[in-house]
Amino acid sequence: MTSPLTMLALSMIKRGEKRIGVTLDYVRQIAKTDFGLLMRYNKLFGFLDPNRHAPKDAYHIARIRGAMAADCGACVEVEVNLARQSGMDDATIDRALTGQHLTPDLQWVCRLADATVRDRIDDTEAREAVRAAYGDPGLIELAYAMNGAATLPGIKRALGYATACNIETMRRLAKAQTATRTEPAAQ
Repeated sequence: MTSPLTMLALSMIKRGEKRIGVTLDYVRQIAKTDFGLLMRYNKLFGFLDPNRHAPKDAYHIARIRGAMAADCGACVEVEVNLARQSGMDDATIDRALTGQHLTPDLQWVCRLADATVRDRIDDTEAREAVRAAYGDPGLIELAYAMNGAATLPGIKRALGYATACNIETMRRLAKAQTATRTEPAAQ
């Protein structure tokens, strides 16, 4: 028998799926397995979500690049959807996916995220440029964003729910979603 707390959690997961545009089967598995484990998982989101010290574009680029480094297509899709919901424009999202043609400050964020999460190396120049642009609070928040976004795919992969990431597919999906939103309504 499913407990009332688990039923509530499953309902909230369903609402979350609608908000981010992907299924959360692995979170549903965690909820059905042990409510306490779900609460521990939810603490990760408290670590990730507050964005108070970095501009939204920098924050979402850090998250997109973190998810890309972890090679989870659905996680990148979530990050693109969250970036769009925050008001980040589609052209910047596309540039975040390619890592090219960003403004200088955003290019430094991209470079730092790639070095830190994808390549697992230190990039002193990028870190200092990000610190100069956003201060220590911004640097710390971006470090949380890039590393936190890379942690979630690892959990999914360990549970058998990760999907490989294909950036060209992500770009086409993002463009298709944009076209769908901007088409005039049928009369």
